[in-house]
Amino acid sequence: MILSGILHTSLGGFTVIRGVAPLGELARCSRFDSAYQRNLIDTHRSEIEQFLADRQFLFFPEVVLSASLNFDYAKARGKSVQPLGDLFTGKGFTSNVDGLAVRVAKTKLPKGLEVVGGSAAPTLAFIDIPEDQLAHDDGLRLFRIDGNHRLSAARDLKQGDATYQLDTPFCIVLHQDPTEKQRFEKVVFHNINAKQIPLTSEENLRLILQTGDGSLFSDEDLLTKASFGPAYWLARYLLPEFNAEFLSGLKKHFDNKHTLALGLAQFLMAKQVIPLEADAAALQAQLPRVRAALKEVNIGYEAHSGQPLRDSACHGVLTAFVYFALKNEGRQLPAFTRWIESNRIDRLSPATTTRGLGYHYHLGRTQAVDAASLVDVFESVLTARQRQIFISMAFREETKETFETIKKTVKQINETRQLDIRLREIRIDQFSKGHSYTIDDEILKVIEGCGLLIADLTFGNRNVYHEIGYLMGLNRGKGLAHDNFILIADKKTRGSELESDIGFNLKSWQQLRFESTRQLEEALTESIEIFYGLCGAGA
Repeated sequence: MILSGILHTSLGGFTVIRGVAPLGELARCSRFDSAYQRNLIDTHRSEIEQFLADRQFLFFPEVVLSASLNFDYAKARGKSVQPLGDLFTGKGFTSNVDGLAVRVAKTKLPKGLEVVGGSAAPTLAFIDIPEDQLAHDDGLRLFRIDGNHRLSAARDLKQGDATYQLDTPFCIVLHQDPTEKQRFEKVVFHNINAKQIPLTSEENLRLILQTGDGSLFSDEDLLTKASFGPAYWLARYLLPEFNAEFLSGLKKHFDNKHTLALGLAQFLMAKQVIPLEADAAALQAQLPRVRAALKEVNIGYEAHSGQPLRDSACHGVLTAFVYFALKNEGRQLPAFTRWIESNRIDRLSPATTTRGLGYHYHLGRTQAVDAASLVDVFESVLTARQRQIFISMAFREETKETFETIKKTVKQINETRQLDIRLREIRIDQFSKGHSYTIDDEILKVIEGCGLLIADLTFGNRNVYHEIGYLMGLNRGKGLAHDNFILIADKKTRGSELESDIGFNLKSWQQLRFESTRQLEEALTESIEIFYGLCGAGA
């Protein structure tokens, strides 16, 4: 294989050959050093392959390679060899170790033409890497200093592929001292990769999501190109919604609004609260929903209690808020808000991390509080709360046996079904928060968070009726069916007086009337397992 270019001395006095060659050929004749360079990850590979295939604005800086001009002077037989010096005198160089050769040819400038830096014409150089060295994996290769990922993406291309033949600029740095060569490769690699300041995610997305004259990508590009996708289209059209004049509680978040728009769009689509559509009209129809969710969330941020949320301006927390405002018509948003505030998550500082979402995750920084983690943790907490069974009953000696039977039933279901999140019965007189609290308020909070209520109508206790009514009111306000409570009544204890215990407004509701604890246990087991989908109709 022969690569051709111009021979000259570069900054620092290093001898280099600069030229252009097919991308596939440069990949074939070079390798990276795994001791300090990263291999190409699959997601980045697909991005580079797509970039190369698109051909749109296809440009990148030169690939930087390194070559060692090895020579065994013991075999020189008195011949004077100066590998680098001989190139500039026109002699060229041929290695007696690995066969690598560099031939040079002087050129002449047209009369009267001057070049920057002097009147000397450029020297052409031809570096020849023997094909028998390239034929096996451990043969001679040039080493990659910069451009490894671009070349790695072309590793499996065939010579007939269009991308293989892409003209690619290169710079080969020549060395005659192997030790100096290794030091040079590592130092330059470090300088290139560690001392540059990359574009942040916000700066990069500002270019991608730009609209109007001079925009880089059309709506169709964002929708259909593999490098982008529907989330980018949605992000572009979310940007006008980020208006600090109307959403004042979110003003500080909009300092990095492009990053916020893409992160929000990607997350909502990943969680499927917004359909992952590749159709502009379908996505356009989702914008009013997101606009309404932002307004709803902004109310909490604008409130006096929302000061920590405004100050932290954390994108991850805001994204989670918008998610719960959209999911199930926002039914879980109040509970999520209380959870955020009670656990002081609203005070988390917006420290940065290189972790992000989507195609440009490696180009910048995003807020460290991850929306996905917040949502997962809260939904786990919510699931655990929904496995709580609130027991509403009169606290007296005659109901003690009933309560113990309920506890026994719950315990047996947990043991039999081996649940990851166990069912747990709660009776307010046995509930402890570790400090004094208003019982009435706490009862209502527990009822709202629990998944199921078991109400003992025996003795017609007023508190029991109040708690059933509160749950019915919650159901109606949320548009839910009245299927999250079980009514029980003790026929054995009350006998004929039971009918007077049960108010007229509940007489038409199905009740588990029992005459023995065994009968109650069997009926409750069946009802609870059906409700939680552990057997029967709910399985």
